[in-house]
Amino acid sequence: MPNAKNYVPLDNNHKFLIVGDYGTGKSTFAATCPEPGFLFNFDNRAVTYKGKDFDYETFPITSKGWVDFEKKSIEVRKDVANGKYKTVILDSTTSMTDLAMERALMLDPKRTTTNGPIWNIHFMMVRNLIEGRIRQFINLDCNLVVCSHLNIVQDQETGAVIDIVPLLTGQLSVKIPGYFDEVYIATTKRKKDRTEYLLQTVPIGLRKARSALSGKERLLPDFIPNDYNEVIRHLKKK
Repeated sequence: MPNAKNYVPLDNNHKFLIVGDYGTGKSTFAATCPEPGFLFNFDNRAVTYKGKDFDYETFPITSKGWVDFEKKSIEVRKDVANGKYKTVILDSTTSMTDLAMERALMLDPKRTTTNGPIWNIHFMMVRNLIEGRIRQFINLDCNLVVCSHLNIVQDQETGAVIDIVPLLTGQLSVKIPGYFDEVYIATTKRKKDRTEYLLQTVPIGLRKARSALSGKERLLPDFIPNDYNEVIRHLKKK
C-alpha cells in the first residue's frame, strides 16, 4: 500500500492546464514536454512543434470533425497504454469547443428564432462532450497539456472585471481546472529590448494559477521561464 510520506512528485506524469491570451506561449510550453508525443491540433498550430517528435492530427470544425476526434482519442489512449507516447497535448479548448458545438447542432436540429444554438440544449451537450473527453485524458499514464484561452468576465452594468477564467462553456471554467495538478498562466514581460515568455504559478489577483508540485515549500518561483524543463529543474534543485 502506498504511503504519502514516500510520494515523489518527479516520479509521476504531470497534468498541465496552460491558460493565456493569444500569443503568450501556451503552445510553446507544450512543445517543450517529453517526446515522443501526440498533438490534437485543433488550432492548426503544428508549426510551433516543428522539429519535435510529435505526431499530430488536425480536425475540421464540422460534426464529422468531432467524430474523427473521438476515434483518434481511442487510438491515442491505446498508444499511450502501449508506451508509444510520453505526452499528449490538446491545443486548444477554444477550437475543441467549436468542434463540439458543431456536433451538438447536428445531433439536435432545434434552433433559436435567429437559427442559433439553444442554451439549455446545445450548450449543455457541448459541456458534456468536452468534460467527458478531458476526464478520459486526465487518466492517461503520460504527461498531459491542455491549452486554453483566457475569458475576462465583466459586470454587465458597470463593465468592471469580476473574474478571469479559462475560456470554457458554463461551469467548466471552474470544474476543469480542478482536474489538473498544475494550472499556469502564460504571460509575457518586456525586459529591455526583448520579450520574456513566462508562466505564472501562483494566484495573483483574479488570475488563479496554482501548483500542486510546488506545494507549501514553494519549490517553484512565482514566475518561471516558459519551459517544461525549467519546471523540472527547479523541482530537482530543491
